[in-house]
Amino acid sequence: MIAYHSDYLAVVKIVPFSERRSCFCHFLRSNGIAIEKIKGKNHIRKEDLEKAFLIYKSKPHRKNFFNEEKLIVKAFEDVERFLRSENETTRF
Repeated sequence: MIAYHSDYLAVVKIVPFSERRSCFCHFLRSNGIAIEKIKGKNHIRKEDLEKAFLIYKSKPHRKNFFNEEKLIVKAFEDVERFLRSENETTRF
């Protein structure tokens, strides 16, 4: 199967902050989800992004020692916003 660049989404456009993005990429790798390097940037297929979101939602979450949200929580809030905006644009 040949994958085309148009099939991939730039992770930087999904998760804008670098600390969240690195945490998000670590989550993807640790769950066996492929990240492609295209022109030096990390990219992911939309199907894999949705799969990662479902994996994340199925796991329990806790706040950290300082009662703040973890970076991964904020990263997946960015992912959720992105997926919602994608669904809204495809409806019209």
